[in-house]
Amino acid sequence: MNNNESCYLNPDRDYLLRHVQLNKTMVRGEGVYLYDEDGHQYLDFLAQYGAVPFGHNPEQAWDALCAGRGEPSMVQPFYTRAAKSLAQELVSLEPEFNFSYAVLSNSGAESVEAALKLARAATGREVIISLCLGFHGKTSGALTVTGNPVYSEPFLVSTAQSVKVEPEDFEQLERAFAEHEVAGFIFETVLGEGGMQPLSAEYIQHAAALCKRHGAMLIADEIQTGLGRLGEFFSIKRVPGVRPDIMCLSKALGGGLVPIGATLCTKGAWSEAFGMYHSSTFANNQVACRVALSTLARLKENDRALMRHVDSISAYLDQALETLVGQYPDVFSQHQGTGLMHSLRLKPFCGAESYFLAHASIQGYLVPLICGYLVNVARIIVAPLFNRQDLLRIEPSLIIEREHIDRLITALSECALLIRNKQFSSLFAYVVGRQPEEISYSCKPPVALPMEALREPNVGGDPERLGSFAFLIHPTSAEDLLNIMPRSIIDLNESHKLEFQQWMASWFSRRYEPAPVFHAPRIKSKLGGYVEGWLIACPLPPERMIRLPKQQRMKLLKQYVEAAKSVNADIIGLGAFTSIISRGGMDIVGEGIPITTGNSFTAIASAESLHKALVTTGKQSGDSRIAIVGAAGSVGRLAAIHLATYYASLILVGNSANAQALDQLGEIAGEIYAQALVQMQQHSTSGLANYLREHLLDRQTVMARCNQMLLSDGAPDYRAVRQLIESHLPGAAPIEISVSIEYAMRNAHGVLSATSAGHSFIEPAWLRQSAVVCDAARPPDLKDSVREERPDVVVFEGGVVRFVEPYRFGRANILGFCPTLNLACLSETVALSMSGVKQSYSLGNRIPYDQALRIYRLALSHGFSDCIATTEGELDLRVHHLETEGALL
Repeated sequence: MNNNESCYLNPDRDYLLRHVQLNKTMVRGEGVYLYDEDGHQYLDFLAQYGAVPFGHNPEQAWDALCAGRGEPSMVQPFYTRAAKSLAQELVSLEPEFNFSYAVLSNSGAESVEAALKLARAATGREVIISLCLGFHGKTSGALTVTGNPVYSEPFLVSTAQSVKVEPEDFEQLERAFAEHEVAGFIFETVLGEGGMQPLSAEYIQHAAALCKRHGAMLIADEIQTGLGRLGEFFSIKRVPGVRPDIMCLSKALGGGLVPIGATLCTKGAWSEAFGMYHSSTFANNQVACRVALSTLARLKENDRALMRHVDSISAYLDQALETLVGQYPDVFSQHQGTGLMHSLRLKPFCGAESYFLAHASIQGYLVPLICGYLVNVARIIVAPLFNRQDLLRIEPSLIIEREHIDRLITALSECALLIRNKQFSSLFAYVVGRQPEEISYSCKPPVALPMEALREPNVGGDPERLGSFAFLIHPTSAEDLLNIMPRSIIDLNESHKLEFQQWMASWFSRRYEPAPVFHAPRIKSKLGGYVEGWLIACPLPPERMIRLPKQQRMKLLKQYVEAAKSVNADIIGLGAFTSIISRGGMDIVGEGIPITTGNSFTAIASAESLHKALVTTGKQSGDSRIAIVGAAGSVGRLAAIHLATYYASLILVGNSANAQALDQLGEIAGEIYAQALVQMQQHSTSGLANYLREHLLDRQTVMARCNQMLLSDGAPDYRAVRQLIESHLPGAAPIEISVSIEYAMRNAHGVLSATSAGHSFIEPAWLRQSAVVCDAARPPDLKDSVREERPDVVVFEGGVVRFVEPYRFGRANILGFCPTLNLACLSETVALSMSGVKQSYSLGNRIPYDQALRIYRLALSHGFSDCIATTEGELDLRVHHLETEGALL
């Protein structure tokens, strides 16, 4: 089967395997090696999750298979000789366990199904107690006792008759038995998918005693741990005094050749109902039973020599892994396991080097990426664990030797060294179909790429923690997606960078769940105290985020909120399109945590920056005309209202594709007039208020009628306000509305652009000579060519402010800003957190201007400021030409 055909088996699994280059087609197996269709040899340290005990294609299993040629295989309801012999062999393996019956089946999950039915039929009770980290199969019955709900919830499997308890929590286990009529307790002596974590003998003994006291069945799931993997036929034999009522076997029983399972039980666990009503069509078949008999014979050979080998080689493996963790404590945080069941836990990435690495750590695809490296570069097969995807599974065949372990440790050491030296381009080269030595750089980086240390606030004593925040981020464009990768990938030549960019776009087309990617432990307020914060990242660019169907958008927003709650944030700040897809936060305002879009500080700071830039470049307020592109949006509307305090002549620009645009802009124009009237009555001498004072005809009458409109019950009729004011002006109205962006650009001295277009569209030729432009959109509304073709035009990014103090949110620092600058929407979130707010702010598309102004002043009081300033008479526009190193917003 070629790679294109594999999607017929399981397209979703194929998606994962393709992206970590594990979509291999294996054509041959021999001992501890597998061979793919390209002739590559792989050392197998997975052994099919323990189902290949003697390596691939063991001779004795094939001999057993072929010896039965001519015999019938499936003869229900009759018997086969092999089935009867296998049942007798199984119950006699360890006579002290007093098993009387063996129920044969086709898989481990089916053997668990039989065990649950046995326990319930024998006791007349329903409740089964299992462990939170336990894994017992994926059939419906087995899923009720499998710990991770991710396997049962999508299929609406009811777990009402199952109680989950934490391993090693003696008190919780006792409460479960006391509060329920328990049919049985099911457990693994080593929690395989739960991290290769061995249960203590004391805990198992306590569970056995509780089962005996309450008349419940003790069910030992030995599907992975049994038949030699821990050096015994049954691993529970090494727990003194414990004899289970029911035991599940499978995996190794088939000798790596055929599927088969078995459930052993005592006479006390058997019932007539089970005997009469449980059966399986393919159980007791001669072929599988013959192979299983050969498996038991092989384990018994030479006085169990193979299991003695397991004891010896597992000690060697255990010590080698412990030494590895000791050598690379910066890469591996833990090793656990026993026998030939082990795991390595990778230390999570904090986002300082790369938001991608942090996202991969939290969302559980970092270990699959490491497994892909080991398979494709070292040619060693390992895999993640199902329940704990931060763990790498090491589960070789029983015939493994020291030289194989040495090869594994060497490969893991090489992998760890790449991580330590931040050579992620070499580590991940295989995902784009290359070997590490094929990767080339535009500028070869050093072996180690040390991260610039984050500057912690210089706080003395024990400063007060004022609160905490979570800020939601995502890439602002598809191209920027690459910049969340580690520096060693960003430094690649253009062709190799493009390959990684294409891989990421494909991978994140489906794996875009949000996750905390950076932790800021302490950001100080100028007023004293500090706040703690987290960046919560989703890797979707705007054009894909905006196209999500409503149901998926709501799911994404809920995931964002749950991630923020998981870090105990006091307030959530929405960045970029998270505000747009949530209707300015309105869709998530009822989720039990305060929300801010950050649009208040963004709008007012952008407007202030544009005004200061115009003043510094010699534009006079009375002579300048200002265009606000995207004036119908939340940021554009607030910016327009604020700019009217400085300028009388405005052009409000809307989207020509929106049939309601002119009507919406007309309403906003009326709101701006109304605000100017209020300021005029407060004796303002600038902007639109001053213009109306000087030009408004029959001023007192107009003011009285406007006040009446504004103070009447219900929403103010701003369209009527606009019509009244403009009808009492002697000439053309100072506020013009338009859906022609090109017209507005050609007629404006100053421009503030804040659309949600999701792409750059403003052409260089549209701009007036020597115009000043504040681009507050993310991604920018202005095309990159504006800077090259129009040197006469001053262009700078809006929505960027000076941070309360120099602080770097990892190497990428959101959009690659220098530590003194950051986003106004983030800064609003931080400022509100510093103020200990308990309610939501800056919501929706019509944020009250007074509220926005208060938030702006609040942020200034904590030490934030807009980033445009004069230095020796020259405009400080350092934000113009930022080299963006990271692009999550």
